[in-house]
Amino acid sequence: MICNPSTQFKNVDSISEELMLNSIEANLKMFLDWAFLKIGGWFDVSINENTLQNNSYDKLLLSEDKSYPTGKAWDSIRKDWVWEKDIVFNNKSPVAIQSISVNGTAIANNNSQYNINYPLGRVIFNNALPANAIVKAAYSYRYVQVYRANDSEWFNTIQYNGLSTNKTINRLNNGSWQIGNNHTIQLPAIVIEALPKSRSKPHEIGSGGLILEQDFAFHILADSKNDRNKIIDILRLQQDLTILLFDINALFAQDKYPLNYYGSLKNNPLMYPDIIDQYPWKKCWLKNIAVFDVESVDPNMHRAAVRVTAEIIYT
Repeated sequence: MICNPSTQFKNVDSISEELMLNSIEANLKMFLDWAFLKIGGWFDVSINENTLQNNSYDKLLLSEDKSYPTGKAWDSIRKDWVWEKDIVFNNKSPVAIQSISVNGTAIANNNSQYNINYPLGRVIFNNALPANAIVKAAYSYRYVQVYRANDSEWFNTIQYNGLSTNKTINRLNNGSWQIGNNHTIQLPAIVIEALPKSRSKPHEIGSGGLILEQDFAFHILADSKNDRNKIIDILRLQQDLTILLFDINALFAQDKYPLNYYGSLKNNPLMYPDIIDQYPWKKCWLKNIAVFDVESVDPNMHRAAVRVTAEIIYT
């Protein structure tokens, strides 16, 4: 039989589509974010109006992001605030941000006076506040922050855990970080990267489908051996786990991603289980998990990498 020649790609409808690599990366990030929360992977911050120190976790400080007029954007010391709901661990749930305190007055979180950028741990006010305003927030932040290598800013700098002022990023006199939250990787962290190793083989005779295997690395960065080792063990225990991937193209086409471009929650945002239920794509088998490059660069930097093969049937 002579095959008819084609004049166009197969399995690709548009150059704007997210295909395998980007789709799996996005799925792995959302899976890890949700799965860490389900095992209690967050810390709660409460407001203490009697504490005025600039380095307290509840205190928000003027953002150094020059894209906002002075006084409009205020950053927390810890970013990646938890926005997910329906999370319960040991009868506790992450803090749902109900209000922001400005000079001791609670302002309700109804998008009328400010917006919240959850990934950056930032509050953007509609009207600029005086530079000496006291802005505070009660929130929960993720114990492990997960980043996609493809989504990185053009430069990123490590920000160590805690409030120390002598590690990598200096603090300004007002207590803020010298480099803003949009250019920091806070520890402990996992950075997902597609590796230059993949394989494919036919799925069924005549179907044109492929069994695709793609290797990914989970780069682990931590400022304590305990955090690094704990994350290594959590990841390698996922050997032979099967997860359901969501269709990222359909999700974005219908504007159903939970956060908008500015990192704020949309109305009635879908949670991860709802997303994979309403926008199913393919099953993914995580296999061949191996640990490599375990090292302690210095007393405050401990790293490792966990390699995993993601297998999907692509038709």
